[in-house]
Amino acid sequence: MNRRTYLGLAAAGAVGTIAGCTDAIGSQEFPPYPDSNSTELSGEQSGTSDAFDVSLDGPTLIDLKHMGSDDFTVVLDEPLAEDADDNGGNETVDDNGNETVDDNGGNSTNERLESGELEEGDHINPVATVASAVGPYDGRTLHSVDSGRYVLRVLEADAEWEATVYDLPAYDDGVGIEIPIEQDGEQYDVIGPINFDAQTTIDFEFSVTGDGLHRVFLTDRTGTESFTVAELEGDSEESVSQEVSGVGYIEVLTVHSWSLELS
Repeated sequence: MNRRTYLGLAAAGAVGTIAGCTDAIGSQEFPPYPDSNSTELSGEQSGTSDAFDVSLDGPTLIDLKHMGSDDFTVVLDEPLAEDADDNGGNETVDDNGNETVDDNGGNSTNERLESGELEEGDHINPVATVASAVGPYDGRTLHSVDSGRYVLRVLEADAEWEATVYDLPAYDDGVGIEIPIEQDGEQYDVIGPINFDAQTTIDFEFSVTGDGLHRVFLTDRTGTESFTVAELEGDSEESVSQEVSGVGYIEVLTVHSWSLELS
C-alpha cells in the first residue's frame, strides 16, 4: 500500500534512534549515544533489578538479552519500599565514562519473586512492558518515562539475562544516522537517532515473515509523539511515503524476521 501523509516532526521536535544500527548504509553507529547515561544490569531467572535513575529529556532505550528457552517477561516499574534493600551495586556510566555505584545490599523483593510469594498482581501497575517472549531474546525497546527512579522486574525467566538502560537527551537537528538506511532483524528493535534533515519525502519499505501482528512506528526526539508507519498481520510487506524533518526514531515491534529500508 502506498500513501502520503504529512508528519510534522520538526514542529513536534522529533529526534530518533534504534537498536542494531551497524547495518545502516553510510551512517554513524549507535550506541554509543552522545551525552547519554547508561546503566548495566544483569541477573538469573526472575527477580527485581537494581534501581536506576532517568533524568534526561529524551527517550529511554532498553536493551535486553535472555539466554533461556522458556517464557521471558520483563516490565519497567517504579520501586517499591522494599526495593530499597535490593540494590546490590548497579553501575551507571555517563557519556564521559564517569561511573557511580549504588550499593545498598539485600534482596527482599527478589526472594519473594523467586519463591512465587510476589506475583505480578501484587505490585503497582508497571510503567511499561519491556519484553514478552519465549526462548532466547535479544531486543531493544523505546520508552517515554518521567524523570525518576525505576527498576526492571523480571517476572519470568529460566536463565541468565542482561540489560542496558540508555537515558538519552532530546538530540538537536543534525544528529543521527543519515538516509538511506537498510536494516533487518528478528526481534524488537529501535533505529536511531535518525537525521531526517530538512523537510523531505521519505520512502519506508517494510517486510516481515511470521504469524501475528507486526508494527512499525516513527517516534520524535523526546519519545513522546509516535506515528504508525506500518501495521501488518502475518507474512506481508508495506510501502509508505512520508514527509518528515528533524530527528526521530524507528521502532520495530515484532519477534519475527523483518527488513526495513528508508530512502
